[in-house]
Amino acid sequence: MARSSSSSYRVAVPPRAACVYTSCYCEENVWKLCEYIRSQDRYPLEEFYAVFISNDRRMDYHVILLHVPGGEQNFIYDLDTVLPFPCPFETYSTEAFRPDDSLHPEFH
Repeated sequence: MARSSSSSYRVAVPPRAACVYTSCYCEENVWKLCEYIRSQDRYPLEEFYAVFISNDRRMDYHVILLHVPGGEQNFIYDLDTVLPFPCPFETYSTEAFRPDDSLHPEFH
């Protein structure tokens, strides 16, 4: 099945500047995005996933919202990135997750 372009994607939440945002509370921010999506009833909540990203020691983490709209391109909602909001999954995964050799060794 052909993937739709990001230009035809119906954004599930308000623009980044209009979203509820609290610095250092990424899980709460994703929760608020989910609340908004549920209240609008435009997409089934089952298409959205709160994704927890952590290191091996589980000491640092970040939470993002993944939208999997069945057969279409997937999108990431991350209020803490300089990448587009929402961001196509392929772009987000390439730009946000760099190879270990480009990281300072203490962050591997």
